[in-house]
Amino acid sequence: MRGARLLALILALAAALGAVAIYAIPRTLDWDRHRGTLAAIASERLGRAVAITGPISVELLPQPRMEAQGLLIGWEEDDIRMTARGIRLRLALPALLLGRIEVREMALLGAVIHLPWPLTSLPGVFQPAFPAGFDAEIEDSQVILGGAVVEGVTARLRAGAPHEAMTAEGSLAWRGRPMRFQALLRPASDDGVAALDFLGEVQGASLRARGALLAEGGFEGRLEAEGPRLAALLPAPPGAFRATAELEAGVERIVARNMSLQFGEQRVRGSATLTLGPGSEFRAALAAPSLDVEPWLAALRGTTPPAIPVVLDIAAEQSRLGPLPLRRLRASARLEGERLALSDVAAELPGGTEVRLAGAGQGPMLDLALSFRSEQAGALAGAIGWPSALHPGAGSAEGRFRLAVEGPQYSVSELRARWGAATVTGGFVWRAGARPRLALGLDFDALESGPALPAVMEALRAAGRGTDVQLRLGFGRLALGDAVFERLALDGAAEGGRLLLRRMTARHLGLDFTLTGALDDARLHEMSLEAEGAAGPVLALLGLDHPGLSAQPLRLRASGAGPLEALALRAEAELAEARLEWQTTLDFGARTGQGSFTLRHPGAARLLGRFTDGAALDWLGEGSLSVVAALGHRPGQWNVENLEFVAGGARARGQLGIAPGREGRAAVTGRLAFERLPLPAPERWRFGAAGALDLALDLTAEQVAVPGLPVLTEASAALRGDATGLRLGDGRATLLAGEAQLEARIEPAGDTRRLRLDGGFEGLSLGGPVFGRPLDVTAGRLAGSFRLAAEGMDSAAALRSLSGSAEITLRDGVVGGFDAPVAVAALGWEDVAAAEAALRRALGGGTTPVERGLLRMRVDQGTAWITDGELRGDAGLHLGVGGHFGLAEDGLALRLELPVPTGAPAAGLDILGQSRVPDRRPDITPFLRWRAEAPR
Repeated sequence: MRGARLLALILALAAALGAVAIYAIPRTLDWDRHRGTLAAIASERLGRAVAITGPISVELLPQPRMEAQGLLIGWEEDDIRMTARGIRLRLALPALLLGRIEVREMALLGAVIHLPWPLTSLPGVFQPAFPAGFDAEIEDSQVILGGAVVEGVTARLRAGAPHEAMTAEGSLAWRGRPMRFQALLRPASDDGVAALDFLGEVQGASLRARGALLAEGGFEGRLEAEGPRLAALLPAPPGAFRATAELEAGVERIVARNMSLQFGEQRVRGSATLTLGPGSEFRAALAAPSLDVEPWLAALRGTTPPAIPVVLDIAAEQSRLGPLPLRRLRASARLEGERLALSDVAAELPGGTEVRLAGAGQGPMLDLALSFRSEQAGALAGAIGWPSALHPGAGSAEGRFRLAVEGPQYSVSELRARWGAATVTGGFVWRAGARPRLALGLDFDALESGPALPAVMEALRAAGRGTDVQLRLGFGRLALGDAVFERLALDGAAEGGRLLLRRMTARHLGLDFTLTGALDDARLHEMSLEAEGAAGPVLALLGLDHPGLSAQPLRLRASGAGPLEALALRAEAELAEARLEWQTTLDFGARTGQGSFTLRHPGAARLLGRFTDGAALDWLGEGSLSVVAALGHRPGQWNVENLEFVAGGARARGQLGIAPGREGRAAVTGRLAFERLPLPAPERWRFGAAGALDLALDLTAEQVAVPGLPVLTEASAALRGDATGLRLGDGRATLLAGEAQLEARIEPAGDTRRLRLDGGFEGLSLGGPVFGRPLDVTAGRLAGSFRLAAEGMDSAAALRSLSGSAEITLRDGVVGGFDAPVAVAALGWEDVAAAEAALRRALGGGTTPVERGLLRMRVDQGTAWITDGELRGDAGLHLGVGGHFGLAEDGLALRLELPVPTGAPAAGLDILGQSRVPDRRPDITPFLRWRAEAPR
């Protein structure tokens, strides 16, 4: 038992020592003595002279193998030239133990194989060069075919009998991608043509070439390729493909002609060329009916740098770049290393637009120069997605700019273009993404745009809902609808439906203004407006233009903030010492508002006089102007409540409603109660505003003061107006302790106005002269009526055309200017001389008590004709009154008839000339002669 254990131990030690010896002893032996033997074996296997220049090593475990470093294979004049980093031989262990070297397998390590091109003698080269039964491997090697270099080749080469095919199978690296391949080269026929079949697979794409190597050199055959990704073979978007082509290879290039490519849903035709030699490149020309440009551009920019330059020529009848439709696209792209160059790129856009570009880039960056020309700028704007509210108008467009593309970011700079009649410079940056960003910086010399400002703001807000927009815009002149801005500079943003206005400056309506603020869907944030300039354009817009104010400086300040359903606004304005303040709270959703309005000026007549074509408003009296009111607004209606109005001597309270009227006029309704209502003297009245407004106002006045006329008290009237004119109805007032009534109407009549007056008065108590003339009514009670019509734009013209009828009665009164009782008494005196003297004194002045007086008149073209006139007094006094007097022109032609006996000549007083200095002509001579001649 002990002996068995000892024997096992000895055997185990022997085995261990044997294993150590097998591993260690070969490393200690000098194998260089076998250098010649190894070179001969390799030369025999390769059919080429082989020289070994490096060390030789042998390992027995895990299997016997021998490696030699530094191989020189063949001669300089060989068609096939090879070098190798080393050679590895797998040896037969029994033969090695017996001292012989018997090779089971051979592999070249790091070989560099130069194949001749064209492959003129390749069929003959391989088979005489490689002996029958040749079987060898190459690992991590290069194959150089002409100027093309194939890296990372690991393959097994086999050559059978002289008339059998040679095969190669293995892997290589194509454009940095691993590729499996199989090649079968059949022996050449009698005419020198050898069949070649090549099959490659790279990233799931298969590539197969079948054809013949020609005796005169080159290759002809057919190419077939298919796979899930065209990008495995050339820079292309993702997508499955299938391609066929006729393949030809020559001294300088390999050409695939009549190529048919099924790529996704598209059928593409074209060709491909691989140029060999020192300037080798791969060029593909593709023509498609339709093409999406963006994926192809992304593929060119994102592809792995190719081993040789790649040129891609693309043509498409219909294509798209993002949302932009293109027609007749032509483009050439060259990819060399990481550098991408685009040239001869041309396309047509909507609106008859031609676009051309060229440029280059590296990696994710691309720098392009682009030019365009469009026959219809509006159609181009719509095609690129420019909001319709912001279209710059009709006309042609042309321009050029530089476009820098870096990843998802597109930057336009050095832009100079003409768009319609406008010239634009600047640039913008667009960054694509889940939420795109646009930074726009443009300057326009002038731009005419159809939509109004609210539509533009809404378009900007809509753009900001899907895109973050940063704006820096400048306009020498900008027209938005009827609004014209000059020297406009805008710095703002539109983000998430929110409009941010960091600062906007411009000149509008003659004002230089600055506006800041922000607006979102529900709130206005810190809006501020300041404006200053000549007041003329603003006043003209309000219908208040006047030379006296147009050159005056106007200053405006406004601020606002709050939710749109309760927006608080405040505004102030200063003009010619006038100060306006306005505060309101608006509900934009309901379109309602409530607020207050205040207007003040130290001199009412001075301010309002600027709007009256230079006419003095001294009749207003001294004093300031003040308007205070509470304002309310609802859709289609403005309400003015608690109105307090002071203008010099005029004072009023009331309320008004303002709404759209018929035919575009404003309709004003309400009531006004005046404490005192001063009016200009009748000779200064103007009638130009008839029919300008639809009016329904109820007026009252404690006092109505008209220069030269008695004061009216407790006055009331209904003022109505429409397109047919102004009407003053149910006019009543207390006049000289009596009552007066008036109905008046002013109607447009071509270029003038037609006036109608109907009214009367009664119970007027006179306490002094009425007219202040030598002939006047100085006391009594007056009553009367009138019905008159006239035409004219002012009171003077109206008086000249005045026509109608009137009647005036006087009771218990006194008429100044003559003494009728004395004159009548003198008519009966016996002393003719004394009678004459008394008559002349009585008819030259004095007063006449009148119990009852009557004047009925017909008015024609400004002249009042007395059709029936009489004065009756005490003791049967009866005087006749006749003649006429001018209303427009101060002229008299009156006749006062004294009572005379029957059969006696008439006696009286003729009053001629002007009422202020009448020419009295007593007509008493015939009567006195008759009196002197009459029998006693």
